[in-house]
Amino acid sequence: MLPGLNYTKRCRKFRLLDKVFINIDDKKNRHIFSENGIKNIKMMITCIKIVFLSKFYNYPVSRVIYEINIDKKLKRFLKIENEVPSEAQVYEYLSRYSPNQYNNISNSFFKLFLKLNKNRKSDWIVDATPVACDINILKKYVSPEHLEKLDLDMGFSTTKGYYIGFKVTLVLEKDSLCPISVIIHSGAKNDSKIFDEVLEELSRRRLLKKRQVILFDKGYYSMENYINAINKYNVVAVIFPRIYFTIEKLDARMSTSLDIFYDENTLEENKDLFLELTTILYEKLENWKKLKPIRGLIEDFFKVCKDAFGLGEFHAYTQSSMRRNIYLCILLSTLVIQQGFDTKTKLQQLAEGRIDLEPIKSRKSKKSKENNETNENQQVGEKTDEQTTLLTKKEVQSELDLFT
Repeated sequence: MLPGLNYTKRCRKFRLLDKVFINIDDKKNRHIFSENGIKNIKMMITCIKIVFLSKFYNYPVSRVIYEINIDKKLKRFLKIENEVPSEAQVYEYLSRYSPNQYNNISNSFFKLFLKLNKNRKSDWIVDATPVACDINILKKYVSPEHLEKLDLDMGFSTTKGYYIGFKVTLVLEKDSLCPISVIIHSGAKNDSKIFDEVLEELSRRRLLKKRQVILFDKGYYSMENYINAINKYNVVAVIFPRIYFTIEKLDARMSTSLDIFYDENTLEENKDLFLELTTILYEKLENWKKLKPIRGLIEDFFKVCKDAFGLGEFHAYTQSSMRRNIYLCILLSTLVIQQGFDTKTKLQQLAEGRIDLEPIKSRKSKKSKENNETNENQQVGEKTDEQTTLLTKKEVQSELDLFT
C-alpha cells in the first residue's frame, strides 16, 4: 500500500516542487498557455500540477487526487480554490488539446531558460531514447494489423529488445542543460535517417546559427551527414566516428555545394566559411574522445526523465496520449533540473531520488522571541555594581561632552 503524501513545508521534495510550480503559476508566463490556444488556463495549470505530482512521486493520478481531497494543506499548496477535479475530468481536459500544443507550450518554457544562458556559443548535444507503452509487457511479436488499429509501431533497441512505442530525439544545450527541441517518432527510426530531420526542424524554427557545434553519437554516422551539415546548414556536426573512419577519407569526399557559385558577391565569403567550418570539424574529430563526457550529459538527462519521472514506460494506449505524456514528462524534468541540478553528479543524484536542497532557516515563534527578550533583560539586570557605575560615568561624560 502506498504511503500518504503528507505535505509539509520542510519536505525536500515539496520544496523542490514549489520552485517548479512558481514557473507555472507566474502571471508573466500565463501568455504561454493563451498563445497556444488554452482557454481555461486555471484548469490547465491545475491538471498539469496534478500530473506532475503523480510523476514526481510515481503515484497514480487517482491516488494523488484522493490525497488532495483529504489534505487541506496539500490543496492550498497546489492553489486549488474550488472543487478538486476527478481523474476522469483531468484526463478529459488534457485530451482536449493536441500533442503539438503541448510541444509548443514546452518549447516556450524552454526559451525562458535558454535566454538566461549568457554563453550564446554553447555546444548542443543530440541523442535519442526509446519510450515504450506497456501494451507489450512480455515483449512478444505483435501483428502489424493490430498495431495499425492502435496507430502504433513496433521498435527495437539494444536495451529494450522489441517494444511498442516511440523514439524520442532530444537536442540539449550543454551549458544550461535545457532542451532546445524534442522530436518524437513512432517505432525506432534509424538515427542516421533522423539526422537531416533534426537539423531541418531546428532550421525551420530559426534556432540554427552559423558555426554552431552539435555533438552526435555514432548512431548518426555517415559521411554525407558531415558534409550536408556544413553545406546545407552552415553548422559543424561532430558525429562520433566508427572504427573504419579517417579524416583523410572524409576530406577526400568533402566539397563545397555548387550553390555558392551562383552569387559572385558572396562567393569568397562562402568559401571562407566552408574552410572555417571544415577546419573546426577536423579539429573536433581528432579529439572526439575528449568530448565523450560532454555528450554523456544528455544520457544523464534521459536517466532523470526515466528513473525519476517515469519516461521509460507509460500506461497509455494511444499515440496522442503517449505523445502528450512524453512532452509533459520532459517539461517536468527540465523545470526540476533548472533548479540547480547542473552537473553530472547532481543529475545522477536526482535520478536516484536524492534531492539535496539548502535547509530551511528555522523560524522562531513569538513565544521564543519573548523568552529571548526576557532572558536578555534579566542578563542586563544582573550586571554588577561596578559595571553599573562604569555605565553611569560614561553617560555623564557623554552629556558633559555635548555641553562643551
